[in-house]
Amino acid sequence: MIKAIFFDLYGTLIDIRTDEYDDSVYETLSRYLSYYSFNIPPDELKKSYFALIQKDMQNSKEKYPEVDVYKIFFSILQGYGRKKCPKYFVTNIALFFRALTLKHFSVFDGSYDVINTIAKKYKIAIISDAQWIFAEPEMSVLGIDQLFNTKILSSKMGFKKPDIRLFTYAMEKFGVKSEESIYIGDNPMKDLKGAKNAGMRFILFGSEYREYNGLYPDRCFYHYSELIGILNEIEK
Repeated sequence: MIKAIFFDLYGTLIDIRTDEYDDSVYETLSRYLSYYSFNIPPDELKKSYFALIQKDMQNSKEKYPEVDVYKIFFSILQGYGRKKCPKYFVTNIALFFRALTLKHFSVFDGSYDVINTIAKKYKIAIISDAQWIFAEPEMSVLGIDQLFNTKILSSKMGFKKPDIRLFTYAMEKFGVKSEESIYIGDNPMKDLKGAKNAGMRFILFGSEYREYNGLYPDRCFYHYSELIGILNEIEK
């Protein structure tokens, strides 16, 4: 019997496209920061952002390291004139940066109604490679936070998928076994591998039915209207 269903966030629930390499993002952010006496040239701002991410990744002892972008922005601001930056200010700068990078942002069609229906029968939660500083307000904007009480985000854990600890932690939190759990995601390299290695069933969203390193999804679907029927088939 299936007791819990876990969802990926970006690419599975949220349809999103961003461009963090767009020079205009850093030009606008640099101009905005100058109003607060942070004089960071756009090219230095861009270079610092990616360099600090790379440094954190290299310093991590994790096999699949994850960074915390909040800390990245805190370090940038601290390095350009302010030894103490209030959390709200760092948060606002990070969110402004995120808004500048967004090219597309919405939920996938039909997801709200289907997840509400699923939640009446199963425990549900999110397991995602995501920056909490971006994901938490974005889930709120789209109303996803009201659907899921439990959200496990890689940036709070220090490691990301396919590390099985994200999956086992979620199952332990719900008190369910791997054979009682299903994970739904869009990325075979991360989602399929992580879920299967943790002993869970896996349903692939938005892509063809394919394997990854000898691992296969149990089902696949392209639209949320298909999901309830797939779950019913699995439980027969």
